[in-house]
Amino acid sequence: MLLQDNIKSRSLLSAVALCFFLCAVAQAQRQQQSRPTAPEQADEIVRITTELVQTDVAVFDKQGRFVDNLRPEQFELQAGGKTQLISFFERVTAGSRNEEAQLAAAARSGSASNTLKPNNAVGPDTPERGRLIFFFLDDLHLSGASIIRAREALQRFIDNGMNPNDQVAIVSTSGQIGFLQQLTDNQAVLRAAVKRLGYKQNPEAYTGKTQISEYMASQVLDSGNRELYAYLLESIKIEQQMGPGSRHGDHGLASSYSAAPYLRNRLRQARTQGRITTADTLSSLRSLMLSANVIPGRKLVFFLSDGFIINERGTGALEALESITETAARAGAVVYTMDLRGTLFGLGSGVDASTNDYIDLSARRTGVAFGEIAATREPLQLIAEQTGGRAIFNSSSIEDAVQQAIRETADYYLLAWRPDTSELREGRARLKVSIKGHPELRARLRANSFNFPTAPKKQSEPAARPDHAREPQAGTIVSGVEAKETNAGSSGAKANEAQARENELLAALGSLYPQRGLPVALSVGYLNTSEQGTTLKVSMQLARTAFDFEAAGGTRKALVDVAGVAIDDRGQFGSFKQLLTITPDPTNADTSQPVIWHQQLRLKPGLYQVRVALRDRATGRIGSSMQWIEIPDLSKGSFALSSIFLGERNVEPVPVEREPGKPRAVIVDVDHRFARASVLRFQTYVYNAARASGADGPDVQVHAQVFRGATPLITTQPTKAPLAADPARLPFWSELSLEQLPPGRYVLQVTATDRTTNRAAVERVSIFVE
Repeated sequence: MLLQDNIKSRSLLSAVALCFFLCAVAQAQRQQQSRPTAPEQADEIVRITTELVQTDVAVFDKQGRFVDNLRPEQFELQAGGKTQLISFFERVTAGSRNEEAQLAAAARSGSASNTLKPNNAVGPDTPERGRLIFFFLDDLHLSGASIIRAREALQRFIDNGMNPNDQVAIVSTSGQIGFLQQLTDNQAVLRAAVKRLGYKQNPEAYTGKTQISEYMASQVLDSGNRELYAYLLESIKIEQQMGPGSRHGDHGLASSYSAAPYLRNRLRQARTQGRITTADTLSSLRSLMLSANVIPGRKLVFFLSDGFIINERGTGALEALESITETAARAGAVVYTMDLRGTLFGLGSGVDASTNDYIDLSARRTGVAFGEIAATREPLQLIAEQTGGRAIFNSSSIEDAVQQAIRETADYYLLAWRPDTSELREGRARLKVSIKGHPELRARLRANSFNFPTAPKKQSEPAARPDHAREPQAGTIVSGVEAKETNAGSSGAKANEAQARENELLAALGSLYPQRGLPVALSVGYLNTSEQGTTLKVSMQLARTAFDFEAAGGTRKALVDVAGVAIDDRGQFGSFKQLLTITPDPTNADTSQPVIWHQQLRLKPGLYQVRVALRDRATGRIGSSMQWIEIPDLSKGSFALSSIFLGERNVEPVPVEREPGKPRAVIVDVDHRFARASVLRFQTYVYNAARASGADGPDVQVHAQVFRGATPLITTQPTKAPLAADPARLPFWSELSLEQLPPGRYVLQVTATDRTTNRAAVERVSIFVE
């Protein structure tokens, strides 16, 4: 299929699809808040007494460096004071291409005999999958100053500290980030998420001088702190001028009778509001852990907060914390908590000018301030210790603390052992790991043991059955693929079957993470043409080997329903539905050739997430994929590049003759995977170049670079973009040989420079060399 080929979209997804997508994505992290933090549903955990428990352990020396090359016999693991036999041992690099396989091997060994697996040295493993990093901002407990610190630090991390392989998500308690709070390596998405962070704290709505915090309310109402009560009562009487001698601190009964009910009401209000806010925070954090559980590998979660109060009396907060740490263990999440109030000097790093607090420099006021600091840090300390992370207090640099945490969690040892008592299987026993003969080494791990959740059973595929949905009226056949647009409409049993298929498609379309039952690759890019304006090109790919044509009832074809949507945070979207009819390619005996088809959407400028879901009608298998894309507003005359479209050709004995000034037809490569022996061909368009004075047309130089991490490995010589009939849209294509690149993940960067105005435009795309 040529780049210019497409299937014209004539229908939109139903309103149900849009509503489902918005609910599933924009509210993904807050969907659990309406549920009590009770024990998980029965189908979330399957407890089997013979199953292995996985324990991830990081070992550090006195300088805080990870200790490598330890052997399994050097570890001593105790659970509830009893030494346990280590049945499985691996040294793992978080985010590496081996990590998922190593974790799966530990899960499979649960049904094997008690045989210790030797340590497999990782060696020079290339991290292809990338680290999974979550920034959870407790914006309900963050002051305005802390929000500013967080935004600045996150922006610097995105610009300078993020590895190209990293998958990062920025999530907030309030949900103000909306559908942008998803794992992505797209920096434009993360920057947009940071811009959405604003002040959300909901303190007591009181404008007077006597400020009452949740800590103060808890101390008086729950702990019976009479000294603090007397201090607040005195402040209230002076502020409200209660009693004849109130200006001098009236302590008579009349003034106390007037001030006490007023103070009691404010104390109850502050405590109630604080409990609600804390419950929201813990519920959102647990929801994050639950959603991350479906992703294999270790996750690093940064919990950024100004701290909060955990009240033990009838609030369920301690049970919620316990549920969070258990869920984090099952999800493989390590939590680093950070108090964003920064370095403390005396009563704090500064004065909060947003309040009009009653001024009291006596020892009782100082004691309250220090007590509140300690109390609000207790839950942060507890969450970090229970999940194998670390609590970071009094840090003057958020970026340094983040990089230190990333280094500390980059490598770990995976130990698996078999629990033999109900206490061990239910995770109530304290774990301890030490290195024999090396008391100077420190092992960091989760506080408790938890059953390793069994891998979900593979669903049996239903027998092939004829599908009675109404056949579409038109389609285009390309290399054994017929892509038809579908329309809803049927009756009786047929309508029920069609509705069931559509419901499954919508569920996959709104899934927080891609589904892999039917592996699908997705590639999206935008173009701007004089005829159609801004157009989004959507290319999809399936492996033809995923279908058993011989077992398809003699029909030698497979029917696949396809649904796609592109949506932004403003609710603007484009969508499509298709029915693919896939048959063996009669022109190519090579069954490994993938199935590739295309769609296009007319969209306005903005940041979009494109989602595609597929369902095989014969087997019911589901697959989905998603990708972000930012479409610039070219109507303002900004100098820009279109997306980069990639293709691949084999090395030919005779070089392909170039045709200056004319873009060559390119077969779109969807999964961006290329053989080392091939040639990478890329194509783009230069928009809104200035016309040079006295020249025939624009003067634009284009060059390409291939990066591995931050290191450029290939840099081409600048080449002038050829002139075209439309000077506002200059086509450019070129080729790169990949034989000098070892297998791995790279970033292709194309830079265009308008030499008339000295403006530059840059586009990037990830590629994989195999």
